[in-house]
Amino acid sequence: MGIKTGNFKNLGNSYEEGSNAALLSAIARSAEELTSGKGWPDGVNDLLAALGQATGVSRVWIFQTIKVTDTHITQNYTFEWAAAPRYKQLGMPMFSMFTNKINRPEYRETVQSRLRGEWQKMVIDQLEPGWLKDTLEVQKIKSMLTIPVMVEDNWWGTLGFDDCERAYDWSDVEIALLKTAGYLISNAVLRDRLSAKRRQFSILKELTDSSVWEFDFKTGQIWCSPELLHSVPVPTDNIRFSLHKAMHLIHPDDRRPLISSISRYLKGDRKKVFRFDMRLFTDCGDLRWVELIGNIRSNDSGKPEQLAGILIDIRKRKREEERLRAEAITDPLTGVTNRRLFEHRLQEFIDHSINEGTELSVLFFDIDHFKELNDKYGHQAGDKGLRHLAKICESYLRHNDILARLGGDEFVLLLPKTDPKTASAIGKRLLDAVKSTPFEYDGKIHRMTISIGLASNDGRLTTPARLIERADTALYEAKQRGRNRLETLTGCLLR
Repeated sequence: MGIKTGNFKNLGNSYEEGSNAALLSAIARSAEELTSGKGWPDGVNDLLAALGQATGVSRVWIFQTIKVTDTHITQNYTFEWAAAPRYKQLGMPMFSMFTNKINRPEYRETVQSRLRGEWQKMVIDQLEPGWLKDTLEVQKIKSMLTIPVMVEDNWWGTLGFDDCERAYDWSDVEIALLKTAGYLISNAVLRDRLSAKRRQFSILKELTDSSVWEFDFKTGQIWCSPELLHSVPVPTDNIRFSLHKAMHLIHPDDRRPLISSISRYLKGDRKKVFRFDMRLFTDCGDLRWVELIGNIRSNDSGKPEQLAGILIDIRKRKREEERLRAEAITDPLTGVTNRRLFEHRLQEFIDHSINEGTELSVLFFDIDHFKELNDKYGHQAGDKGLRHLAKICESYLRHNDILARLGGDEFVLLLPKTDPKTASAIGKRLLDAVKSTPFEYDGKIHRMTISIGLASNDGRLTTPARLIERADTALYEAKQRGRNRLETLTGCLLR
């Protein structure tokens, strides 16, 4: 006898209707369509047709479970095969997103049984009088078999077989075979969900640079898609590595905060989404800011099994945050510290000066005849002069010194741990540097000078306002005495 070959789709065509062999063959053919052929949802319609023809029932249908509460259930009639037009119910208003009360004992038990994943069969004439029997008789159903479709241990929907011609008693073998059809539908739903998630992630990757990741608590292994780990795109599969290796991909300053953050998340509300900003090393050693987003998956006892989610490239966001942070503390024209931050830091240094018994000095200065520069050459010339002055002053800053623009052409230089004599020497060097360093604007060379008021804190001045007030008084004296000079007020002169 020679070897015979054939198409799986042709198997079972000669089986007798209603036989277990025909039923098994119908399931086998439909399995191929659902997994590698038409898939969801088109393959489901073919499955229902094959099951209906193999079993000889009047109608095969699927109700999708939308919502179940203690008092109501909402379902939707989503799929149907009918042996003849007179059996067709799909599209009827009564079956579109319909809600039933479950306070009736016989229907409540049916719902609870389906929630447990159990099958139900019934011959309608044998039911106790009541709402359920009346409802099925109105549909001219004589017998029914229903099999819950369970997806990830949840009642996703119901596969039903209505016979309007026979009071048929389904055998255990038939029910077991049809349960396999329920598994096929469940797998099709899962495959469709996975496909949808892949499409969503594909869209997400188009909109943002991102990677998928997962950590397994049992094995301590992490896998991650390669997008953010490589500096250039590469056609490679997901990358797997140990937790120890993963930690070396994270910036040292972010490792401990990440572990602490995950620990707090596991002890807190796990229903919330976990988020953490960190720096990640790429394969070339470059640092990349990413946001780690994920949620926890736990077993039935609540023990965490996986932490999974996505990594999103947030370099653009971090640059914007840095820009906003800089704008909040710096003068936009000159780039030096603004008044708000200066006053805050001045208070800190005054407190430190009092606690440590050290002196603190400030140089308060402005540009001589600045209004004339603005009026004669325009505000752009004045702005360039301000930037020029700030640049000169910054070249004289020591490690802890702070240069700030208070407004207009007024600047202040904070000199921590500096006595009046040293501060005076610094101020005089600034006078000479500004006078000897002109700037160019609109083809012309402009020279300028500054006047400086110096005030120091010997432990009795406790507010920024009073120290600046004394420096301003000294500045006024410098103006009165001819400009381009430094005048001093120390704490001892304030008694």
